[in-house]
Amino acid sequence: MLIAAMFKELRLLSRDLHGVAVLFIMPILFMLIMSAALSSEKELGNRGEILLLGTPNDPLNDGFFTALQQEELLVKQGDIAQLASYQQDLQQEKFALIVVNPNQDKNTLKEEQPLQLWLNPSVDRAWLLGVKGILQKHYSQQRLEHYSKDNHIVLKNNQRNPMKQIQKEVNQALDKKFNEINTYLAQERWQEIYLNRQGETVSQPNAVQHSVPAWLIFGMFFIMIPLSNVMAMERQTNTLTRLRLARASSLQLILAKLVPYFFINQCQFIGMIALGYWVLPMLAMPAFSLNGEWWHYAVLSAAVSLSALGYGLLISVIARTTEQAVVLGGGGIIIMAAIGGIMVPTYVMPEIMQKIAQFSPMGWALTAFQQLLLNQATLMQIQPELWLLTGFGAAMLLIAVLVYAHQLKTQARF
Repeated sequence: MLIAAMFKELRLLSRDLHGVAVLFIMPILFMLIMSAALSSEKELGNRGEILLLGTPNDPLNDGFFTALQQEELLVKQGDIAQLASYQQDLQQEKFALIVVNPNQDKNTLKEEQPLQLWLNPSVDRAWLLGVKGILQKHYSQQRLEHYSKDNHIVLKNNQRNPMKQIQKEVNQALDKKFNEINTYLAQERWQEIYLNRQGETVSQPNAVQHSVPAWLIFGMFFIMIPLSNVMAMERQTNTLTRLRLARASSLQLILAKLVPYFFINQCQFIGMIALGYWVLPMLAMPAFSLNGEWWHYAVLSAAVSLSALGYGLLISVIARTTEQAVVLGGGGIIIMAAIGGIMVPTYVMPEIMQKIAQFSPMGWALTAFQQLLLNQATLMQIQPELWLLTGFGAAMLLIAVLVYAHQLKTQARF
């Protein structure tokens, strides 16, 4: 009976290829779009054009401009005398930022004036913070380099060779010191070292490592769509009556539905990971790869699938029509994704939203996935999330079995 019921589910699925296609196409599109959007988070150059204003042909300003160009920023150079005209361009958002350098190469450090940043109030604050760090680094380096290049000692009326030798040695020592200062300023001040839970150093996380697991989990929960379509077909074709006459138990029928959809979920899991590994690099994005033991991910995938199938089956047996299933189930999935860190990472949420995220099954799944992926955690270390996912799925399945058993008794038409 169970095998026959499973073949029946597969035949019904073959009539709803559009619903099955959504399970793969939708998360793939989300993953590609979000990976592309987030992968440029560290690329400051594509966020807006910067205008550097200063004295024309001044070595200090020209060196500053050249250094900024080497950072691959979209930067242009202009005359400080035309600031008023450029301010109008800023109002029209032709530039994201105007940097005004009132200093010249001939100025002493006592005469130094602060650089002015003219910007739109709606500027991206994260982008501005990154740009300000680059501006400060290169301006300080250029300023000290130009200031120190002429700091040589010249002794007047110096005709004796010993005094000339002293002058030469002092100037060489000064040049060496100033070169060391310039080299020091050019160095990176920070070295990021990431340590996983096993005490091993790992590579720096990237945006792909958030977007691929997030939208993979999101897509697995949308198994509800073809599942609800099949349940709607059963009602329309009076399948409940035939199942009742065959004396099929609700538990057997639910299990028959679980197995095919469980394998579809696993195909989603494998397909999305393969896509991240092979396709994303072709689109100039970082490749996605699994860190740690593969079977840890298999256990997590099974727990996520159980949770998604439990939720999908409950919605499918409760909803009377496909439209109701889409509204109830789809709305619930979007809410779980919104509060669970799928659409917006939890670390950028306010504290109260981070607490709410702890009640989302998608949040549990994403937390466990990232623990495996980034920290190379063991199954014991993600045990709380696995139990939550399994418990949620089992509870949803139990309610679905009870509701379906009631429907077999009351909705069958003889």
